[in-house]
Amino acid sequence: MDDIIVRAAHIRKHVSVAFRARLRAHLHQGCRQPLRSKRLGDLSLRSSLVLGIFMLIAMGFSSSVSAQSLPGGVGEPTDPRAKGINAREQAKLESYRPVGDATVPKGKAGREGQTIDVIQVVGNVRVESESVLHKATSAVGQPLDLGRISKDIQSIHGLGYFNDVQVDATTTDDGQLVVSYIVSEKPAIAEIRYEGNEELDLEDIGEVVDLKRFAILDIAKVKNNAEKIRELYASKGYYLAEVDYKLSHKEGREDLSIVTFEINEFAKVEVKKVTFLGNENLGDDELSAIMATREGSFLSFLSEMGTFKEKEFEADLQRITAFYYNHGFVEVSVNMPSIRLSRDKRYLYITIRIDEGDQYSVGNVDVEGDLLSERDELMDLVSLETDAVFNYGQMRQDIESLSNLYRNAGYAYVNITPLTRMDSTNHTVDLSYDIKQGAQVYFGRIEIVGNQKTRDYVIRRELRIEEGELYSAAKMRASEARVGRLGYFDKVEITTQPGERPDLINARIEVNETRTGTFQVGAGFSSTESFIANAQISQANLLGRGQNLSLQFQLSSIRTLFNIKFTEPWLLGTRWNSSVNLYNFEYAFQDFIRTSTGGDLTFGYPLSEVFDLNLDGDLVASLTYKLENVDIQPGGRNGSRGGAESSTLFQGGFTSSVRGGLFYDNRDNVRFPTSGQFHSGKVEFADRLVTLSQNEYLKFDFETRWYFPIVWDFVLRLQGELGYVMNPDPKGTVPLFERYFVGGPSTVRGFERYTLGPIREVASNSSDPGSSLDEFRVGGNKSLVFTAEVEFPIFTAAGIKGVVFADMGNSFDNDQKFSLVPDLLADPINDYEDALRTSAGFGIRWLSPIAPLRFEWGFPLSRLRGEQPMVFEFSIANAF
Repeated sequence: MDDIIVRAAHIRKHVSVAFRARLRAHLHQGCRQPLRSKRLGDLSLRSSLVLGIFMLIAMGFSSSVSAQSLPGGVGEPTDPRAKGINAREQAKLESYRPVGDATVPKGKAGREGQTIDVIQVVGNVRVESESVLHKATSAVGQPLDLGRISKDIQSIHGLGYFNDVQVDATTTDDGQLVVSYIVSEKPAIAEIRYEGNEELDLEDIGEVVDLKRFAILDIAKVKNNAEKIRELYASKGYYLAEVDYKLSHKEGREDLSIVTFEINEFAKVEVKKVTFLGNENLGDDELSAIMATREGSFLSFLSEMGTFKEKEFEADLQRITAFYYNHGFVEVSVNMPSIRLSRDKRYLYITIRIDEGDQYSVGNVDVEGDLLSERDELMDLVSLETDAVFNYGQMRQDIESLSNLYRNAGYAYVNITPLTRMDSTNHTVDLSYDIKQGAQVYFGRIEIVGNQKTRDYVIRRELRIEEGELYSAAKMRASEARVGRLGYFDKVEITTQPGERPDLINARIEVNETRTGTFQVGAGFSSTESFIANAQISQANLLGRGQNLSLQFQLSSIRTLFNIKFTEPWLLGTRWNSSVNLYNFEYAFQDFIRTSTGGDLTFGYPLSEVFDLNLDGDLVASLTYKLENVDIQPGGRNGSRGGAESSTLFQGGFTSSVRGGLFYDNRDNVRFPTSGQFHSGKVEFADRLVTLSQNEYLKFDFETRWYFPIVWDFVLRLQGELGYVMNPDPKGTVPLFERYFVGGPSTVRGFERYTLGPIREVASNSSDPGSSLDEFRVGGNKSLVFTAEVEFPIFTAAGIKGVVFADMGNSFDNDQKFSLVPDLLADPINDYEDALRTSAGFGIRWLSPIAPLRFEWGFPLSRLRGEQPMVFEFSIANAF
């Protein structure tokens, strides 16, 4: 049954050469000249949008430009067609002096067996003598041995730095035997040049080229880099690109070489049509859906759809084979694809021929070998059942499930082999899982590498594995996930190696640190906040200790914010966590201004560890005490509402509250999650007698978030929020500033900020009962919001992503009930007060060096009179 692996490897090995050869054959039929796109005229809409965004941002934010080291070292010309080097580099080359100045002495030839007095290197220009002699086994004081000298020559030549290596043994007039290794160095690289690269610039090429200026010329490495450049072009869709190199000497310097990569780009190849032949049982749509290679369309300019990439196509052929195996066609054969290029060499037509064979079902299924528990218990982990269609993927999953059972019991080297017997008459496959458990092992050394800043104990305290305990694959996975959720690393990988004894296995934790600190001072323009001034200093991994400290100031037309917060995730080395937060905050709602000054103190503890709960993530309970002074004034973004001043809603004062919370989190990354869940439930209580608060309320808030990776780095994000607030005193009212206001970028996009929800009419002049009435947005005591969005990469290297979204939500007044009816299905007679308002839209997100920037365009799906058909939001904030 493992024949699928052999066949897949065969396809991967041979399709590349054969397929490219056919393309070359097509290329030679007709014009041989490279086909280039018009640089400006063919600028894609996607590129122009990105360029336009950068220009808009540049007008709102100052940016700094720093010199970057490009391939070839400091001072490399940034123009791909540049021929020269700067004056400083030129002077360095011309003034360079050899590192060695030894010469072969005069005298008579030495004799074998004579004692060596001096060993030296002659002719070395850039390679230090110590590096050469380190490879030699002959040493001062030893007798001269021609066999050892011969091996020394081979070892020194193996360094790759020399064209020729010779040895001279001379006895000088004073009787000393001097052994000289005479080397002829390969030239050094003086310059690295590129010719013909119109579509990719030096920055793109520099990510793959690892040649360095002044390094010794290594032809094998030059060839390897030429292939790297070709593969880079292929990955960008320029599959026909050719990359060669030529070597030349710098004028007057035989010891200096110029490496020139000659690039023939040709046109980008777009897949126009993929045709399947012979697929009688599985349809074209099913096969196309599993392939990364897609046909181009009129929307190709928005993505890389239709771009031919060799490695992806090779993987596609394996996916098709595996897809048939998963549907019982274990004798399927995916033949070498045939191709046809259009006359202009820009479009590719692919035909894939498939011999399906017969469909097989599952016969007898059993387990044998070293059984860790009763057979029936092991069979419960097996999903393949007799008479079902054979599924290779399910078989691999069964092997993994059984293996995990053994690995979690300490059998790290368990080996499970699927023994199969095919019955071609009845078209069945009998299957038995043969288990060889091996010996139990324990964790030996646990090594952490890659943490330049983060201290070891910050990582070790998150681990669920310990030195000396029984090996467990589940605990290793949990450890990897917990370290990843810290948000300090963009890579966390735990691997194992055999230990010092057969019963030990060492764990190696490799991390790659990402930026955790931010220092920014900026200014800009927002569609809703007009001028924005922002200053922030934050460090999520303070001094490498895992602590979080942030200081923020923000000023705009609708808010003034000053905030300082410190978080200690392991209080005094215990599992308690704590945070302290001090703030001064002023925010202009639609019809009033809220000013608050205060702080809060929070303590939390992971319940999942206390009760040893078998959860994939962390379950944490927290308790927060908040003390703040709140002042409410009429006005806000809509101007003064004088008649509202007499309302009981406009009572401020001190709030002293206690909030309990329960949180569950198993996201793969706290800052930029792509999979997992986050759920929270909070209850906040403020009372005159219990917490000595002037403002009284009881508040319930619930939130759920779900993250699903789809395909090609697309991520589906789902969020739901429910809130309810009341006054414990039936005769009392809920403070205005604790009610729910919906609308805007953090709730329902496509509507102006905080414009959705209950509206009450108040007299424009409280001293005149006959004055006209104004609408006053009072918010609701209930809130329900749902969000769904798909985030996808646009320009990964620059941190630019796109998003499409759909929002639905509203807030409801005291006398209203929660509603799940969207406004699209409701009657607008009461302005959708009893329905959920809906919107959809798209946006662009940029993780800039300044801050996360969001550009979003929202469109109400059922618009009322006075509401905008489209609302653009520019904000400085992360997505949920």
